[in-house]
Amino acid sequence: MPIGASRRLHAIIDVCLAMMIAFAMVFVGVTPTYAADAAGKSDTTGKVSVSIESGTSTVINGTDDYTAVVTISNGTNSMLASGEVKVLTNPKYSFSSSSLMQSWADGSTADARLRRLNTTLASATVDSIEAGGSRTVTLTASKSSGNDSGNDNNSGSVLDQFTSWGAKPLNITYSSQNSTGDAVSAGIHSFVTRTQDGLNVGATPQLNLTMALPLTESEWQVSTNDVQNLLTHDQSATGASGTNDANANAEAVAKSTTITSLTDRQRRNQSALAATLRRHTAIQTVADPSYLTSFSGTPQIAALMQPRGFDLAFQSQTASALPWKEAGLTDDLWNAGTATDLYHDVTGDEKTIPATIAWQSTASWTMSALTAAKSQGYAAVVAETDYDADSPTAVRTSKMVVPTDAGDMTVLTPQRDLSSLAQDSATSSDAALQAEGTTAGRMARFVAQSAFYQMERPYETRNLLVSFGTGASANTVEALMTQLESCSWLNLGSLDDLMQAQPSVSGSDAAAHANEVPTIGESNTTDNPNATTATVERLSTQVLSLRDTYAEISRFANTVLAKAPTSTGAPGASGASGNPNNNGSTGTEEDSDGTDQLSEGASRWVTSLRAAYTDLALKSFTDSTINDQRLVKAAGRIADGLFSGVTVAKPDSINIVSQSASMPVTVGNSHPYAVRVRLMASTDSDQIVSSSGQELTIPANSEVQSTLTIRVLNSGTATVSIQLQDANGQPVSNTAEAKITSVLQINDWSGYAILALAVLLGLLGLWRQFHRVKDPDE
Repeated sequence: MPIGASRRLHAIIDVCLAMMIAFAMVFVGVTPTYAADAAGKSDTTGKVSVSIESGTSTVINGTDDYTAVVTISNGTNSMLASGEVKVLTNPKYSFSSSSLMQSWADGSTADARLRRLNTTLASATVDSIEAGGSRTVTLTASKSSGNDSGNDNNSGSVLDQFTSWGAKPLNITYSSQNSTGDAVSAGIHSFVTRTQDGLNVGATPQLNLTMALPLTESEWQVSTNDVQNLLTHDQSATGASGTNDANANAEAVAKSTTITSLTDRQRRNQSALAATLRRHTAIQTVADPSYLTSFSGTPQIAALMQPRGFDLAFQSQTASALPWKEAGLTDDLWNAGTATDLYHDVTGDEKTIPATIAWQSTASWTMSALTAAKSQGYAAVVAETDYDADSPTAVRTSKMVVPTDAGDMTVLTPQRDLSSLAQDSATSSDAALQAEGTTAGRMARFVAQSAFYQMERPYETRNLLVSFGTGASANTVEALMTQLESCSWLNLGSLDDLMQAQPSVSGSDAAAHANEVPTIGESNTTDNPNATTATVERLSTQVLSLRDTYAEISRFANTVLAKAPTSTGAPGASGASGNPNNNGSTGTEEDSDGTDQLSEGASRWVTSLRAAYTDLALKSFTDSTINDQRLVKAAGRIADGLFSGVTVAKPDSINIVSQSASMPVTVGNSHPYAVRVRLMASTDSDQIVSSSGQELTIPANSEVQSTLTIRVLNSGTATVSIQLQDANGQPVSNTAEAKITSVLQINDWSGYAILALAVLLGLLGLWRQFHRVKDPDE
């Protein structure tokens, strides 16, 4: 037989054998592992999906059983018959790179050895599942029993086959049939980690992990009632009783005024988080000192961040382009010294001076931002983007030291994958369709990934920073810390340990890296998802809006609130002075002669207004558009409410039957302190005019009656427009209008004149009648 014909014959035979094997496997309901992989990637998007739940083992330690809690969800419109779930693995396999682990987590099989995992770790039967329903089963591999998992080994537990430590691949598959008899399969990729327990493993240094929790909030609530109470009540006045201590306490209350609050859900999470911090002391808390005031008891902290988590990086990048100072926002509100002072106010502990670390908000830490942070007293910054310290081959210590014009700045860089998992997020969109779609799957990946990082360079000491992120869930933190505290290859170190560690990059290399970090909105390549033109426009618009709000609050304090006459240099005369940009100052200005200023109470109320505004403004620079817009609008409502609280009631229309009349006008003040305004009026007719310019002082929470004199030169109608103005002639209230109708009646003198004229005309008529020459024909 010719060689070519022989080869064709062999090819035909191979194809026929393959078809027969495939048909046999389908006939007996067996799905190859690689087929389950393919089905799993497609079916999880809306048909049949597999997920692992809480209670699933993340490690195999040589003594305990392995448990997998698996949920099968039927997203089809057909009932699924009784099926089987298997947890497949290869106990001898070890991942050789992080990229290979990521590929497996994403559902790919880049390594040929991963395409067939022939060891069944555990299996279970799944009862039928209704269309749209789900079913959860528990699979167990027992350490004490024999071959209970259905694998091909003849004796011993399958767990005994895990003889090398490290991350191991898992393929969790489901196979069944639908109502038409068609085979249905789905599967996901996950991990389990064999610990060093019971294995003959050489002693190597532990991998140091610093588990950092930024203790702040980026979702604040503001109610209409809170704004209204601020405008109509002086909350600090209740503490003022005339004594120095009482007045000082009232001033402190005014300076700390806030109208933001947390939801019940946030408070429950906060309470649970506080309990978690007490149980897991290895958590390194970097706290916003202003946020600590919302706790019933001050939690233990490792460092302080900038007050209100303010976006220091964005401010420094736009300092010369945006009117920050005109918005009342200056660096004395968020520098390290202010953070420390706020902490002392909260705790009452003046001796403790925690380290200060600026945490990244929206913008990246450019060289100019690092310089600003250093000049404002911060010892380090946390850069969650743009400063990945890892090399292509291994992770490195999460620390850089960047030389700046203000001195060397320490940049701490959270390890990307571990931090994503700690924040309960998948490492990629593809991984989210696999086991990392659930918290249990992400926990398994975190443990496995940390084991791999220790193994990749076992004799090198490295310190990795892991960030829980802002708004962390107490349940997630609790679950992860419980897992990590049992991992023998990890040392959960302190933030100070990381600060003292040898940097992975420093000097000119670090400076070159920092100089390449783009400013927010630039088109340069960046891994910061917030660095977009839209974000820049949004935040810039906020600054402009806050500038207008701050200007209106200042105008009300300076030109509308009634001044209390005092002698120059008299006691208490300094109560209204101060830096208008300081959170605790009133910002009120004295009149030109220096003798009139706000009363002590009014000055303190203005302090509370400014404090509430500042609190809203600083909290409005986050990565949450909804939060930022909510707080900026609330700040605007403060300014609007100040002026809308001084009102002029709409007068009744009047009819005038003489040359002048009085129109009564009611002016009201809903604020807790007196205001002084000018009552201005004008008409749309030059025949009917009104008096204007009367200055009125309206006491707190009161109304006053005033009158306008209306003068009429001729009969007709006109509309009078009434408005309140401040000391500089700027409008305070909306315009109130009323209609004036005049029917002019003659007064006494004009009546006499008309009567005299009538008499003269009558006499003239009589004279002509008697002296006229008669016609001869008459």
